[in-house]
Amino acid sequence: MSTLFDQLVSTYKSMEIAFPDLKPMTLAQWILESGRGESQLAIQHFNFAGLKWRDEMVGFATPVKFEAHDGVDFYCKFSSLKDFIVGYWKFLTRKPYKGWEGKATEGPDAFIGFIGPIFNPAGDEYVKQVRALVKEATDRLNAATAAPTTPALPRVPGAPVVVVIDPGHGGTSKVGGSSPNNAVSPSGELEKNWTLDIAKRTKTALLSKALATGKNVKVFLTRETDINLGLSARANVAKDKGAKLFLAIHFNGFTEKPGEKDVRGVETLIGTVNVNPAEDRQLAAAIQDRVLKAMQEVDPATKTLKNYDRTFGKGFKEQALGVLNDVALGNSTSTHPCRACLVEIEFMDTKEVEDLFRIVPSNSTREANRQKIAEALADGLLSRV
Repeated sequence: MSTLFDQLVSTYKSMEIAFPDLKPMTLAQWILESGRGESQLAIQHFNFAGLKWRDEMVGFATPVKFEAHDGVDFYCKFSSLKDFIVGYWKFLTRKPYKGWEGKATEGPDAFIGFIGPIFNPAGDEYVKQVRALVKEATDRLNAATAAPTTPALPRVPGAPVVVVIDPGHGGTSKVGGSSPNNAVSPSGELEKNWTLDIAKRTKTALLSKALATGKNVKVFLTRETDINLGLSARANVAKDKGAKLFLAIHFNGFTEKPGEKDVRGVETLIGTVNVNPAEDRQLAAAIQDRVLKAMQEVDPATKTLKNYDRTFGKGFKEQALGVLNDVALGNSTSTHPCRACLVEIEFMDTKEVEDLFRIVPSNSTREANRQKIAEALADGLLSRV
């Protein structure tokens, strides 16, 4: 059993799932699929279940070309152990596994008996092999020390500064003024998946940068999966967590009309009805400045585009936005602890922007570009901590 697999067991033990009784059975499956964590797919890509890439995994994983025992194919690449666990359960929401929840209520044996033959063509023999490993998986779970459920805070004095990052949109239906998706790239990639990818990267970058600079920061995402929350519910996360900073991440879109050119540019917005406008403007300006510079690095051609800075040098725009509602954020005229803004990173419906950031197919340059934007957002947030 590899050290990496031990870490997976500890992480799984600490996480809450809908059917806790299934942990030993699913862990047994991962033991079998990953060779106890020693497969190259597990070591290189945190894929312990041999999950092949499917379009439904956008936002949960990225595709990577990999040569397995049955040949070269695209597989799911996960960014962390936690993302693999979440991604595994997302994988089972696909149509071929429809009905697995009902089997799960009957118990682990019924569950693996149902999904096993779908998962592996060996069918009953595969199910038998998984069941044979359940005792080992149970023993591993019982012996493991649960991993911390949140990243460790920097060891610096004082209470942590809470930051809430809101990946725009999500889910499949409109909820409380929040649409499931707005902008779409030329190839059909969705804004909600781009915002989630950038938000996760920003959280990791912010925690790392805070630790390196001796700042005590705690970061929450309003969503970590493909779900939709109402606009007030998103802002309420900041209120409930006592956040000092709230950043909503979006990508713009523009429906081209005859005779009009593609639109490009970066803009950061604050609310129009605002009890702390000066503070919000400072945060917005810090975000706008860093994202603008990062975009000019990943696409030097933007330096020559007219009005690419869509705030026209002010660093912010003002607009009535439900997600920046001061009451929902926990602000009032007497006390306004939370500074908030919304950034529209770029217009993702242009080919140039899609070529910079698209998720599928996986590409190291595009991943680096998304990471650069996340680093810029983290720097902007950290400057106001």
